[in-house]
Amino acid sequence: MFKRVSLLLCVCAFMFLAACAGSKSSGGSSYYDDSDEGGDGGGGGGGGGGKARAPRADELKDAKNEAVSLTEENHKLAKEVFDLKNKLGLPTDE
Repeated sequence: MFKRVSLLLCVCAFMFLAACAGSKSSGGSSYYDDSDEGGDGGGGGGGGGGKARAPRADELKDAKNEAVSLTEENHKLAKEVFDLKNKLGLPTDE
């Protein structure tokens, strides 16, 4: 009984924290800024009321290509780990 209650409390707390974290983006600040500096994500102090700009098509294409290449690399490495575990006789389930 106590385990179920504590599990329920943990789930409720997690859902509350997730909801609070998700609602933070509605405060008026935006991920995109007006600067053409190329934004590395580690800017200096918070934005002050600039308009949000839409990502350019070339930025989206570059991001998609990078994501595809990283996914392919991840699959290759996972296969390599799987093969090496088989060679060593280790369990391959995760």
